[in-house]
Amino acid sequence: MDYLTLSLVLFAVGLVLLVAEIFLPSGGILVVISLLAFAGGVGIILSQGTTLEAVIAITALSLGLPTAFYFIVAAWRRMAIGMVPPDTATAPSTIPAVLELEALKNRVGKTVSPMRPSGIVDFGNKRVDALTEGEMLEAGVWVRCIDVKPGRVIVRKLEVPPEALEEIQPQGGASPAAPPGAAPSASPSSSSAADPLVSPPPARRSGDDLDLDLDLR
Repeated sequence: MDYLTLSLVLFAVGLVLLVAEIFLPSGGILVVISLLAFAGGVGIILSQGTTLEAVIAITALSLGLPTAFYFIVAAWRRMAIGMVPPDTATAPSTIPAVLELEALKNRVGKTVSPMRPSGIVDFGNKRVDALTEGEMLEAGVWVRCIDVKPGRVIVRKLEVPPEALEEIQPQGGASPAAPPGAAPSASPSSSSAADPLVSPPPARRSGDDLDLDLDLR
């Protein structure tokens, strides 16, 4: 076997070992052996070949190794992504922490710390990091959760406290109470009786019953 054939064999062995490192991770051992194979091939050409052959071999290795390394790394990344089972990929909406935050939508809470514009809001003994829409709020302000984004709870200031909202809304279909000082509304019968435009029915006399009885006889 001449020196050129031996050099080509060493180059091929080094390339195979370099590719094998992707499929059979050895902690860099195969990479070191492949580099030694490349160096042995170049050394054989330098010792037994001509200067032109040595320049060609070194140039080919200088251009070929980085190119081969780039394509090998790209292929390894594609394989690593493809090896992830699709059913194990957890969607953000199914993470328990995100589900807990989703339950805070439309709930009312109170700021525990100043919102600049981020801070801490207490939603019924559950404190979370929240963010306003850019408004600066002080501690102790009532807010409502208007949206939940990945890792962020968006709140907005309540102009009316929750206690006032409960008082404004009628409960059980009852009519709202009359304001202080207003006269009580009269029933239709009482209003019609008190209306001066409606004439009262004629008074019935006691003699009318006697006249009617005599006529019948």
